[in-house]
Amino acid sequence: MPQIRFCKSSDGARIAYAQEGQGPAMVEVATWLNHVEYDWKSPIWTARLAELTRDYALTRYDGRGCGLSDQNPEHLTFDDLVADLDAVVNASGLKQFTLLGCCQGGPVAMAYAARHPERVSHLVLYGAYARGKLSRNPSPFDIDEAETMLKLVEARLGA
Repeated sequence: MPQIRFCKSSDGARIAYAQEGQGPAMVEVATWLNHVEYDWKSPIWTARLAELTRDYALTRYDGRGCGLSDQNPEHLTFDDLVADLDAVVNASGLKQFTLLGCCQGGPVAMAYAARHPERVSHLVLYGAYARGKLSRNPSPFDIDEAETMLKLVEARLGA
């Protein structure tokens, strides 16, 4: 199991992170519903984590509202997500690293790399996007689908 540490983001939100593996530094941006402790027990993520930590010193973290990080942060903005990544990088003592942005972590990775080009040696994007679906001339169906998904998430999370 990874050793889990905690740091504070710029607004005081507590962020859980873990460092594991050997090799050049890589930071993976948090995605929705990740968990730095339980991901290693997941049949979905175990092989992926084993491969990444075989060749890299991987730093990953739970996004605010997920895993071991603050469950009820006061706010959740895009800039908060970038600040959370910055807090993890600073707490980890990393000077330069490969930045991995998967899915919704892609836009956060892009913004961080643009703001801190001296720290990001390589930017790896997988299944990522620069703009969300509703920012790309959405159809009425896209809007209805997004609103329905938001209602489902709010109902499940008790918002």
